[in-house]
Amino acid sequence: MTTASAGLTPARLNPVRDNTLRAQIAAQLHAMVTSGRYAPGERLTEGALAEELRVSRAPLREAVRELVDRGILVSQPYRGLFVRPVSEADLRELYSMRTALEQFAFRLAWDLRSAEALAELERRFDALMASLGAGEQSAAIQRETAFHSWVYELTGHKLLLSHWERLVPLVQIYMTLHQKTHGSHGEYRHMSKLYVEFALGDSLAAMLEHIEDHMRQGLNTVIASFPGD
Repeated sequence: MTTASAGLTPARLNPVRDNTLRAQIAAQLHAMVTSGRYAPGERLTEGALAEELRVSRAPLREAVRELVDRGILVSQPYRGLFVRPVSEADLRELYSMRTALEQFAFRLAWDLRSAEALAELERRFDALMASLGAGEQSAAIQRETAFHSWVYELTGHKLLLSHWERLVPLVQIYMTLHQKTHGSHGEYRHMSKLYVEFALGDSLAAMLEHIEDHMRQGLNTVIASFPGD
């Protein structure tokens, strides 16, 4: 199923016109990955990117280096530049790591849930739903990342947050595969709403169980349509 058939608006590159070239280029290339325009493992060429963006090679190379450092792109000697590839094994490892980390984060954060903190979670959920409703896949990926980042930020645990941030590039590619394949289907919205309800609730055990269900369902959805290694 294509992005368009999933009800999401395909992204496209736009010419960059102001002085913040490196940051703008990096943002647009990142958006191309999270919108599904550039697929995992796809080869990118410097010349084609520079022509489409209408920029010189110097700021483009700086932006590319930034995205390579962030784990979104991969530069392979004598082969070229690629979107970070993802295998089924990568996805299964990500599922197990995300489940463990997010459950640990909720154990730490459970007694730190103030009214203000819970209101922020609801705000992030509403922003995510708004992006999905508008078919803005790249924005939805950014907001889904922020949605799940909430609990890590709430813990105040710097090492845990650092581990989460290192996972984010792979998490975003996974989210892209999920949305590109299935769009903003009702079950996805329902599971995200349940996530908020459990986070606002009184049972930590129920929250931890839902995290496992939430992550497993997402993994199975992507694996079912994944081409494999």
